[in-house]
Amino acid sequence: MSTESDEPESSSVLFIDDDPDIVKAARLLLMREGIAVTGAASPDAAWPLLAGRSFDVILLDLNFARGQTSGAEGFAMLDRLLAADRNAIIVVVTGHSGINIAVQAMRAGASDFVIKPWNNERLVATVQRATDLRRAKTKAAPDIAANTEDRLLLGEDASIVRARDTIARVAPTGAAVLIQGPAGSGKSLAARALHHASALADQPLVTLAAGTPLSDADIIDAAARARGATLLIEDVGELGAALQPTLARALSDVRVIATSCEARAELKARLDKDLLYRLNTIEITLPPLGQRGGDALLLARHFLALFAGRYGKPAKALTYEAEEAIAADSWPDDVRGLRQAMERAVLLGTGEEHGVDDFGFAIDDDDHRPRAIAADLNLTRSEKVLVEAALKRHNFNVSRAAKDLGLTRAALYRRMAKYEL
Repeated sequence: MSTESDEPESSSVLFIDDDPDIVKAARLLLMREGIAVTGAASPDAAWPLLAGRSFDVILLDLNFARGQTSGAEGFAMLDRLLAADRNAIIVVVTGHSGINIAVQAMRAGASDFVIKPWNNERLVATVQRATDLRRAKTKAAPDIAANTEDRLLLGEDASIVRARDTIARVAPTGAAVLIQGPAGSGKSLAARALHHASALADQPLVTLAAGTPLSDADIIDAAARARGATLLIEDVGELGAALQPTLARALSDVRVIATSCEARAELKARLDKDLLYRLNTIEITLPPLGQRGGDALLLARHFLALFAGRYGKPAKALTYEAEEAIAADSWPDDVRGLRQAMERAVLLGTGEEHGVDDFGFAIDDDDHRPRAIAADLNLTRSEKVLVEAALKRHNFNVSRAAKDLGLTRAALYRRMAKYEL
């Protein structure tokens, strides 16, 4: 007699490939085996899907820009996927790059590879084998099946690329890390990304909120719970001077990650020397969103896609005016404020596209333009940000960037020359 436990478990695959026909072929094939396939046309399109849910297997094409055969885009995505989830099961799929590049990808952390055009039986067997591996890892550490939203440090500005690189290099070492940046810039997110990429990812991440009322007993208890694991000290500069020696003494056998809104000089003046010594082996600085070039627009698109999927709303494009406003705004509440603005826009926007009115920019009493436009009257600087963001988003593919911006190739080339891009 069959029972519910006899039913085969369904599995899910995210296929990151810019060819919709390839994704469709894989979907139809794997669907017969009870495997659901979700497509993403680019790495940028994949992140909102990964933030919203987990997948058993990720099929990853290695080339996206037309004419590219090096696999560089795929390798960059492979590194970032593994940084976000060290237990991710990734199968690289490549046609142009060949067996040597596929083997290189496996050395970089991929679980397996498939060469286009694939053999149907081999693809099914590869995905099933990858699914079994994912389930074995999930059984050993159940929390790895959670979505990756709480560990995605997205952005292409040089400061964020450096932060991700530092996290990837120091996470496995156990060294103490101090993360600095303004409120809402992503310090806690960076801390969780670091923890998930460490050898202690399967252990608890114990949080000590230094800005709340604490006693010696609270500190000792938190450190004891984090022994052999990781202790995240939030807003460490807010910890009272009398409690700092207690915390410094309690940090034996604990991996420490601390966050602070203060600049280094200010923090140095506020913290006990012994405590500061134990905290800042490695320092990571996150700048305000307003200083991160085209990242505001990149993140806006990411959050709009994320919340559209989460709330079952239609995905909408941004108007040119909305893109200009988002790129030019100072975002005083930083990434956190942008995220909330995009969520509100998804829930409350009524037009076919997201316009400036969807984002609730503050309006000055004497100026009826959106805050973003009034905050940066230099249209040249605003245009440069948009052009640079579009080029980065399309890996400097001029045709795609020009289409995204609503320009001809010649017009985009003129702007690239003008802004030395």
